[in-house]
Amino acid sequence: MLAREVGQQLKRLRLAKGWTQEELSEKSGVAVSTLKLLEAKGNGSFQRLIRVAIALGVDGELRGLFSQTGVMESIEAVKLSERQRAPRRRKEDSGHGA
Repeated sequence: MLAREVGQQLKRLRLAKGWTQEELSEKSGVAVSTLKLLEAKGNGSFQRLIRVAIALGVDGELRGLFSQTGVMESIEAVKLSERQRAPRRRKEDSGHGA
């Protein structure tokens, strides 16, 4: 899953700088508990991801993600991987009519 891969990359970047999660938390303004979720599962808001990317000095790479075109295949892949909702049940005629 892409989110998990992003989280693992954030962890690698943090460790490459020799920072603890507490240090990155102080530099980014993102709670340690949120950093743990970001690194382990890729869970967190986009806003917090941006803060962490800026603190790690990789916000340029993040900006570069959105300057490219031709992401239709990726969008389709995301749509296919999303949880599919069961079709809504139709209310059956309860016999309370005319």
